[in-house]
Amino acid sequence: MNRLLLILTILFISCQTDTKLFDDVNKIAEFKGTYEPILIQAGKESGFLDNMMEYNILKIDTLSFQNLQNSIDTSKKFEQGRYYLNIELDDYINKNELDILNMSKSLITENQFDKTYNLYLMSDRKTLVICKINH
Repeated sequence: MNRLLLILTILFISCQTDTKLFDDVNKIAEFKGTYEPILIQAGKESGFLDNMMEYNILKIDTLSFQNLQNSIDTSKKFEQGRYYLNIELDDYINKNELDILNMSKSLITENQFDKTYNLYLMSDRKTLVICKINH
């Protein structure tokens, strides 16, 4: 029984550290500094051949949040984005009474015909949301 509990704990912890979407955005945006986001929630929208949308809700410390916000504000790679409506994501934002701080600079892409990323900085100044939208 103890082995099973240990295995489940390790699996849970390993799932909570998957930050691939953040790593993808970081690679495109070339953020200054080091960030250690913690995964809070993840989800996908099913599509015909591939997922239409995938999202991660992540937490970082407040100093990292300020550095990230400054990096986005001064970056020329971010453009004005739109909110991508997803029921689970919307429920999380509403339940936690969060607002998006950076809608005017939330969209980044390497190739506009392939996939785009929306990085939303939330009003609690600890939470960020990344939505990857496949085209």
